[in-house]
Amino acid sequence: MTTTEKAKLIVLDPTAAPREMVQAMAPALDGLGGQSLGFLWNSKPNGDLLFERLEKLLREKYEIADVVYKRKPTASLPATDAVLEELVGSVQAVIVGLAD
Repeated sequence: MTTTEKAKLIVLDPTAAPREMVQAMAPALDGLGGQSLGFLWNSKPNGDLLFERLEKLLREKYEIADVVYKRKPTASLPATDAVLEELVGSVQAVIVGLAD
């Protein structure tokens, strides 16, 4: 490069344009009484403790019928199809959460 040439700065934008995602919402439940409930934990610390306490409170207040616990391997990965299918087939509502 000679002293008269100007250096170029190339800026790359790694972001993608937003995608429109259309998914139907599940119908709302009339209540939790007598329903089965799922907890999907993302493996962050203390999430299991949070869910155990929440389960106890929900059992006392709403008399839920059953609880199913499932766990994602990490917070950054989605739940597997097998885990989601099991929840869909066994519970009427799912609480997804994290802790720290």
